[in-house]
Parts: sequence; structure tokens; C-alpha cells
Amino acid sequence: MKKVFVDTAAWLALLNIDDIWHQQAKEIRLELVKQNYIFITTEFVLLEVGDALCSQVLRKNTANFLHNIYQLKSTKIITLSQDLLQLGLSLYEQRLDKDWGLTDCISFVVMQREQIQEAFTSDKHFEQAGFIRLLQNN
Repeated sequence: MKKVFVDTAAWLALLNIDDIWHQQAKEIRLELVKQNYIFITTEFVLLEVGDALCSQVLRKNTANFLHNIYQLKSTKIITLSQDLLQLGLSLYEQRLDKDWGLTDCISFVVMQREQIQEAFTSDKHFEQAGFIRLLQNN
């Protein structure tokens, strides 16, 4: 079964029609669905989504999304855990030459564990970490 990691940037692009990546993200999502990909994300990423889309205009739809994402059969959500946080923090501490955020480091750990090469994101840090970034400038 093919798996893709869905980062905060992709969720934001899909949920916010004003996002510069919105149209491309919709097209990529449709293609991934056609190819029966399983979408992998983390609760750490979902926290970032909730933080980023907290304006009064977006808050209700964001809350609905965060409640309903757990029901999607095509999506697997890796839950918050102290173990995962510590593994991400370890990578965060090891890579002093990078400006990777802690959530990114946790995402990289998950991608390695799940043997995922493709990241549904516009974040260049995923490329720096050796993964394939799906949202690209055209």
C-alpha cells in the first residue's frame, strides 16, 4: 500500500481557499486518492493546523475538520506520545546545522518509521531531510 505523509502546509492549502498552494494541493490530493494512497499525518501536525487557522472566519471549519479527520478511512493519524516527542527532540538536537522545527523533526521520524518517501507539503525542509516534496513551484 502506498503512503504519503501530509504535512501542515498541505492541510492549510487544502482548507484555505486563499492559500497560494490551494489549487495545486487539490489536484495532488485527487491524484493521490485515485492512486489509493493512505494519508499519514500526526497530531503534532494537526495542532499546527489548528494554530494556523484560528481566525474567527476559519475557526468553525477548522474545528469541524479536526473532529472529522479521525473518521476518514484513507487517513492514519499518529497520536501524540512522549516517545515520539523525545525521538523528534533527539533529531532536533542532532541537526544544529538546520533550522528544522520540532514538528518537522517529529514528522521525519514518523516518515522513517513508516517507510514513507513522499511528503505532501511545500516545506523545503522535507527535501533537505531526503524526502520528495510534492507541492512545488511550477
